Amino acid sequence: MARQNRGQGFLLRSVPFLGPIGESFSPASVNRRLVELQKLANLDLGGRLSGHSFRVVAALDLLEAGESIERIMLRGGWQSESSVIRYLRAWQPD
Repeated sequence: MARQNRGQGFLLRSVPFLGPIGESFSPASVNRRLVELQKLANLDLGGRLSGHSFRVVAALDLLEAGESIERIMLRGGWQSESSVIRYLRAWQPD
């Protein structure tokens, strides 16, 4: 395969069987790949992985590292404090 679009742009790109390397995966493609990988790895996580899962986990990691809610909002792209708190509460163990 020729070296196309390397070194710049999106990390995850579409790679058609006979076509050129594309610009990016669609969100649906990312979700399908994550579900396939979850099945291959026999991961029972109580639900399906999605691209959104990484955003939530990153927010939890930042919280556990002692980052402020404001910093978590900036890193995750949340506009309101209530939104990020809702995500963090939903994933906190009892």
